[in-house]
Amino acid sequence: MRSLAAALLLLTLGTPALAHEPLVKPPPVGYRFEPIPPLGNNLPWSYRARYNRPTYIGGKIAYYIAPSSQEAMSWHENVHRGAYANHAGRIEPLYLYPKPWEALPVGPRTPVTPEVE
Repeated sequence: MRSLAAALLLLTLGTPALAHEPLVKPPPVGYRFEPIPPLGNNLPWSYRARYNRPTYIGGKIAYYIAPSSQEAMSWHENVHRGAYANHAGRIEPLYLYPKPWEALPVGPRTPVTPEVE
């Protein structure tokens, strides 16, 4: 029992003696050479980004799987517009409607029932 206690005492008290001093100044960091640089913005644009519509085959597949998806509805609209058949470029639809505050009448509401005097 005495030897077990002595071994535990030596293990617990001797462990901090094995630790090293903390480094005051961090070691210098060398430059890491990268043979393949990051591509980033040098990649070519995707079909979707270039033409603002999905590819014909991808859109057709999406139309049969989920017709209410954004890609399928965009494909359907561009097929009816003739964008794929005519090899049209980028199409950005413009919606030129009056703003709600321009379309609503300004002023007090008209009375529904006649006023009684």
